[in-house]
Amino acid sequence: MASISLRHIYKAYPRGKIEKKKEQEQNISPFAVRDFNLEIEDGEFVVLVGPSGCGKSTTLRMIAGLEDISGGELYIDDILSNNIDASKRNIAMVFQNYALYPHMTSYGNMSYGLKLRKIAKPVLDKEGNPVYGRDEEAIKELKKELKKATTAEQASEIKAKITELENKCDTPKMKLVHYSKEEIDEKVQRAAEVLDIKHLLDRKPNEMSGGQRQRVALGRALVRDPKVFLLDEPLSNLDAKLRASMRNEIVKLHERVKTTFVYVTHDQIEAMTMGDRIVVMKDGLIQQVGAPSEIYDNPLNLFVAGFIGTPQMNFFDVDFAAGVKEVTIKLPNGKKVEYPLKDFNEMFEQYIDGNIKSLVLGIRGEHIAISDSGVEAVVTFVEILGNTTNVLCKLKDSDVEFSISVQERSTLVQGDEIHIGFLPKNIHLFDKETGETVYKYENIVRNYHE
Repeated sequence: MASISLRHIYKAYPRGKIEKKKEQEQNISPFAVRDFNLEIEDGEFVVLVGPSGCGKSTTLRMIAGLEDISGGELYIDDILSNNIDASKRNIAMVFQNYALYPHMTSYGNMSYGLKLRKIAKPVLDKEGNPVYGRDEEAIKELKKELKKATTAEQASEIKAKITELENKCDTPKMKLVHYSKEEIDEKVQRAAEVLDIKHLLDRKPNEMSGGQRQRVALGRALVRDPKVFLLDEPLSNLDAKLRASMRNEIVKLHERVKTTFVYVTHDQIEAMTMGDRIVVMKDGLIQQVGAPSEIYDNPLNLFVAGFIGTPQMNFFDVDFAAGVKEVTIKLPNGKKVEYPLKDFNEMFEQYIDGNIKSLVLGIRGEHIAISDSGVEAVVTFVEILGNTTNVLCKLKDSDVEFSISVQERSTLVQGDEIHIGFLPKNIHLFDKETGETVYKYENIVRNYHE
């Protein structure tokens, strides 16, 4: 297991003159990932989520060592890893397309990497005792430091350390050897048992379903006993039912092996149901980091509010005025609603000075109530989803559309006129210019780019 620290990470790809000119004209950032700061704890399950092109897969590939880092520092287990080769990071990666060898059985696919891999084992003498020698790696590093020494005093201290190590023979000598057949078989069988695929070990990929192939791909990563699992949209090729099942399997796998998982997806349902923490990204920047419930309940900006949650949060452009005790909200159709100020989350002082502000009101469908009185609306469409019903509506005398989530079957039909009310404690308010929430939200980090 390992902790991961990403500090001010940037990634830019080579661009031609035409691309550079276009970026300047349209004020487009040249970076695929910008000022990315994140601390991932040992054994944590972190999900990177965002739309296509937001930089989440690029970030994952930089952690894996498959992409060079343009700027910033990547630490794995407190070791600066920017220039450490991917093969030496002890990281396993599961890809979207499984990448199984079609001519090999499941056993062959899972064992192939182990057959190629070499591990360090102590050198033994004829009696089977460890052979000791000098710590050549430490001596090598000290000689590098000696070349960088800026003063005679520093050079003298380093030379003394080198001499001391050269005279010591207390470090076990190591040699790189392949795993034995018995060791490989033990690892494959153990991984197959964890993933419940022992009955599939003799099958080839074309003899298995998509979910079974995905399990084999996970097993191939698991046999390596990696410090970190990286998963790049591994479920996107599966159907909806199988995707739900595999979500549970991956969460169970994480609980069993207790290794650090970093999971990339564009599916916010996967993010909400799998991660200990979610990292929401847009245009290469982190928008918000937090537990799933925290991000759902306390979105920091319009993008996060609209991206997380199904169906999407409803948004209304409103005129907002908050006094000492009362809040007045004028909706797009001119209808005014009033609420006690105490029913809202704590706002920044500049939004409660009594003056009218142009804000965006956001509210989820489950927090809009159909009542006998209130704001008038017209039903435009009804979606029956089995356990819930989505009622799509328009504000009366307005073209503004929104949806209501009803937990029971509804008898409403297109054209019905209804009255609705908002639950004030669930109303979200955002500054129209900045897109940022007007609420203070204690203990939430707001700026990841300092």
